[in-house]
Amino acid sequence: GRLWCHCRMVYLPMSVLFGMRYTYLNAENDSLVLSLRKELYCDRYECINWNSERETINPGDVYNPQTRLMTFANWLLHYTLENPIFRTVFTFPLFYLRRRALEFCHNMIDAEDEHTNWIDIGPVNKAMNMIACFARHGGESKEFQRHVARIEDYLWVAEDGMKMQGYNGSQFWDSAFAAHAIGYTKIAAEKFGIYENAKLTLDESLSRVYKFTDASQVREDVRDSGMYFRDKSKGGWPFSTRDHGWPISDCTSEGIKTVLLLHTIIKDKNSHSIGQERLEEAVSIVLGMHNPNTDGGWASYEQNRGYEWYEMLNPAQVFGDIMIDYSYTECTSACVQALVKFATKFPNSAYTQGAIDAAIAGANFILSDQEASGCWYGSWAVCFTYGGWFGIEGLCAALELKEHLKNRNEMLEGIKRGLLFLLSKQSEDGGWGESVEACSTKEWVPCEDGSQVIQTAWALLSIVRAGEVLRLEKDEQSLSLLAQSDTSAVDAAKFLQKRQCDTGDWKQENISGVFNKSCGITYTAYRNIFPIWALARFSTYCQ
Repeated sequence: GRLWCHCRMVYLPMSVLFGMRYTYLNAENDSLVLSLRKELYCDRYECINWNSERETINPGDVYNPQTRLMTFANWLLHYTLENPIFRTVFTFPLFYLRRRALEFCHNMIDAEDEHTNWIDIGPVNKAMNMIACFARHGGESKEFQRHVARIEDYLWVAEDGMKMQGYNGSQFWDSAFAAHAIGYTKIAAEKFGIYENAKLTLDESLSRVYKFTDASQVREDVRDSGMYFRDKSKGGWPFSTRDHGWPISDCTSEGIKTVLLLHTIIKDKNSHSIGQERLEEAVSIVLGMHNPNTDGGWASYEQNRGYEWYEMLNPAQVFGDIMIDYSYTECTSACVQALVKFATKFPNSAYTQGAIDAAIAGANFILSDQEASGCWYGSWAVCFTYGGWFGIEGLCAALELKEHLKNRNEMLEGIKRGLLFLLSKQSEDGGWGESVEACSTKEWVPCEDGSQVIQTAWALLSIVRAGEVLRLEKDEQSLSLLAQSDTSAVDAAKFLQKRQCDTGDWKQENISGVFNKSCGITYTAYRNIFPIWALARFSTYCQ
């Protein structure tokens, strides 16, 4: 239970299948299995010496080389537990312990399947859980058939063909951002007197996204949560769908922000189905994920439960930092923003003081996570542009706490340094372009294809938010930086307008998302959401 949930949920079914020595009895006669063996392996399947290939991996796939400790552990386990003599001598205790362990792990797999409506937390453990379910319950069982029914949740037909998604979608995550893009577009349209031209479209869209936000909030806790290392779920928002059900810190925070924003925009209060009590449940989830006793930040799904030395036993050489749930600038920023907005809206709530204290601690984590150059490393998208946007937004939100904040000047300096870093990376065409390789190297790597609309939109959102803060300052340094950033904002807005297609769309460009340092993720909705959001914010900022 101390491992990061994605890590433990992947290795859980693997350990079960190995522990029970499961073998598909019809493998040698199954045409699909035989076809896959030919497709997947360069050598003939029956000629492969699996013991000698245990440590083999394509050099191009190695991001996190296996440690000597992990290599030794693999060797030790193989030559002790798999040694015929050792197994004969210790047959009874090994059999008893393994039987108890397998029973618990099987039950945990069944619980994960049930908790997520047989979607599971991700595609790898979805596939492995299916095999473990087949091994335990059989192919005709209702459990296995429920697994089969949810396979399509992970399949996605993209412009270049069928893909297996890294999640069962990003439905709520994209919708929360889209709500902000459309919401700020409505605000801008009203200010410029052109709202009536798009009233029906905007109002209907905002109403529908509010209903989806309502439907996506998790409304119950999972069964036997303590036994299977699950935290409270009720009140949280997931990355994808309510069926999936795993609440995440930043997704829950974006849910809170979305509801509060839409409550100010949708005038019909009778349609406000998410009241204070449900928002307090969401805040309770966010506060429960906070790490006040370690670094003050927020991780993704849970508190930091383990220790960094666990990475010495990381068996996945293709990913880095997967053994425990670390605190991230992006997750922390989203939580800080949400808690500040909640505390401002509900000053008398029983959760308000806790929200303020946690937000201040989170802002201090963001400040401590800022690098000497002024940048923030982005762990969930590419890369310093994305991290910079969240870093600046989080510190700007913390400044709204005013009398509660004791280190306002440090926060302000952090914003300025972050802004200066972003301004230094602007291209001559007014845009920003960063390569996904930056996520692996942890250094700024320019995109070989030049400026990108998504990263330019993130930078423009950062500039506008920082500009709103700098406008309140009277010192010469702040005003000089404000003048510089305003010029950059104009150039960025012109770049986004120039890249827009006649249809109103923006073209899909390079990869913008990332997972565990080395796995790129394509978010197809980002190319429209963020330019719209950035241009809407810029237009009201200019006025």
